[in-house]
Amino acid sequence: MSKGVFIIGTDTDVGKTVVSAGLMHLLRKNGYTACYFKPVLSGAIEDHRELIPGDTRFVKTVANLEETLENMTPYKFQTPVAPHLASKIENIPIQVEVIKKSYQNLCEKYSYILAEGAGGLVVPLTEEGYMLYNLVLDFELPIIIVARPGLGTINHTVMTVRYAQNLGITVKGIIINGYDDANVCHMDNKITIEKLTNVPILGLIPILNDIDVEKLQWGDLRECFEKNISVDILF
Repeated sequence: MSKGVFIIGTDTDVGKTVVSAGLMHLLRKNGYTACYFKPVLSGAIEDHRELIPGDTRFVKTVANLEETLENMTPYKFQTPVAPHLASKIENIPIQVEVIKKSYQNLCEKYSYILAEGAGGLVVPLTEEGYMLYNLVLDFELPIIIVARPGLGTINHTVMTVRYAQNLGITVKGIIINGYDDANVCHMDNKITIEKLTNVPILGLIPILNDIDVEKLQWGDLRECFEKNISVDILF
């Protein structure tokens, strides 16, 4: 089985895809045979009557991945809602075994898999109640939590850590995205989260301008991660 990690957010739109792209870039730059896997994506982009998993395309482009979008994202939905609801609306049942098979296929080709979830840890993937955390447990992967820096993040982050740990999931650490080291709230939140969870803050990513996932604009994302994050946090 390949080594790997599952990227989990404290909420939706916390920057999981940007962080995933930066981490994948570091893996590839440092010579690792690594691939990205986003099993289910909602809010796919329609391009010439074809649905494109925008997050997956962004990571693929930033990290110069050769793998196909289809292999990295077996399920994509246009409706921008939770996976189980998008599946119901579009009448495309999510089969967990299909996800597991896709993951296994990548594991046979790559030595490291960086998986990204859809939203937070407690997200239904199927109507039958198979949750994102069930997938993390089935893959036997540790998680890295991506958190916001501002007001409310202490509660969201601590709850995510505690919930994961209660399930028996290993939390490798936390990456705070959009961090401003001149903001007293951000600075105190970092210290408090680390103190309350006893989980390390693995990186502080500053506000990155000129990033647009859908338009494939990544600004200085690569340089930012090279400066602020060590690839060693993934191992």
